[in-house]
Amino acid sequence: MRHLFSGLRVALALLVLPIVGFAQEPTVEAGFINRAGLDVFFLKDFDINRPGNGPPIFYVEIRNNNVPRNSDPASGPRLILEMLISSREHGNLSRGQTGPLSFNPDQRVRLTNNDLFTSNGPYRFRDYQIDDAVVSRLLEDILATGRLPSDIYKFDVRLRSEDGGPIDNADDSFDIRVRNPRRLDLVFPGAPASGRRSDCQAVFTNLPQFRWESDLRLFRVIVAEARRGEDPESILNQRPRFVRNYFIQGSAQRNRLPDLNFAELDGRVEVLPSTNFQYPASGTELALRPGKTYLWRVIGFISSSSGLIPLESEIFCFRVPRVDRFSAMQQQVEMLLRNMMGPELEKLFSEGGDLEGYDATRVTFNGKEVTVPELLIKMRKMDAKYSGYRIE
Repeated sequence: MRHLFSGLRVALALLVLPIVGFAQEPTVEAGFINRAGLDVFFLKDFDINRPGNGPPIFYVEIRNNNVPRNSDPASGPRLILEMLISSREHGNLSRGQTGPLSFNPDQRVRLTNNDLFTSNGPYRFRDYQIDDAVVSRLLEDILATGRLPSDIYKFDVRLRSEDGGPIDNADDSFDIRVRNPRRLDLVFPGAPASGRRSDCQAVFTNLPQFRWESDLRLFRVIVAEARRGEDPESILNQRPRFVRNYFIQGSAQRNRLPDLNFAELDGRVEVLPSTNFQYPASGTELALRPGKTYLWRVIGFISSSSGLIPLESEIFCFRVPRVDRFSAMQQQVEMLLRNMMGPELEKLFSEGGDLEGYDATRVTFNGKEVTVPELLIKMRKMDAKYSGYRIE
C-alpha cells in the first residue's frame, strides 16, 4: 500500500509541475475599448511629443507571475512591452517599446494608449519608430485631414525579457476599423430653409415620416417651430420642440447595443433599424399643429479617437396646412400613400408633379369602391410589396 501511495505522489507531481511552470509565465492581454469601432482616427492621438487628450482607445493588461522582476540581479529579469501597428492596405506602419519594467510578484497592471503614447510616465514608449516609406504614401491624406485613411488597423503586442529572451504565450492582438464617414443628407419632410415660408414644403399630416441618408450610425434629430423674423439656427438651438437621440442598428444586430460613449449625449438613446421614423403621436407639447411651419435638422456623431464629433446637416422647413383645407378622407389617403410611396408622393402631388392640384375623391380596389380602413384590412391579408405607380 505504501508503494501505491508513493507511486500516486510521483504521478501527481508529474502532472502538476508543468501546470505550475506555465502559470508562472507573465501574460499580456490587449483589446479595443470601444467595441463598435472608430469612425475617425486622428493622428494627433498617437503623437508622443504632443499627445491628445481624448478618451482611452485600447487597453493592455500585463500580469506578472510570482517571480519579482526588478533591478535585483538575484530576481527575475525585467519585462519590456512591444507594439507593432500595421494596416491591411499598407502593411507595417510603426512600432514601439517601453523601457524595462519592474513588477512585484503577482502584480497586474492595466494600461491604455494614454499611458503608452505620452511624453512622461513609467510605462511610456521610450522607443517609437514610424515607417517613413509608408507614411510618405499616406502623407497627402494625413496632412489634408489629420486623420488616418479608411482601413483596418492591427495592433500586435508582446512581452519579452530585458535580456532579449522570448516569453511563451505573452502576446495578443486586436483590430480597429476606421471608416471616415462624411455623408448626412435630409430627405423628407420639407426643403432647405430659405427664410421664406412659401419655400417650405406643405406636408398634409401632423405625423410626418422623417427620413435622412447617412453613413453614420449615431444621430440627434431636432424639430422646432419656425418664428417670423428669427434665424432658423437660433430657433433650433434655443427653442427645440422635439429632440431625440437615435442609434441605427440592423435587425441582425438587434439587442446588441455596442459600447459607444453615450454619456457624452444628453438624454437617452433609442435604437432604429434605419434612418427613418414617424413623428410620435403622443404628447400635446410635441404635437405639430395645423397652420404652423417647422424646422428640423439632424446632427450625426462621429466616433473618433478624440471622442464624439458632431456633423450637422442643413436645415429643412415644412408647413402643416390648416385642417379646414383638406378633408378627413384626404388625410387618410395621404397617410396611406405616404407609408407606401415615401418621398415619391411629394414628387407626384407637388409643384410640377403629374398630379399637381388634384385631390383624392374616392378609392377603388379591384373595381369596387372601398374606404381607407377597408383597404388597409385587405392589404394586411395580401403578401405583396409596393413596386411603383401608374397614372391612367
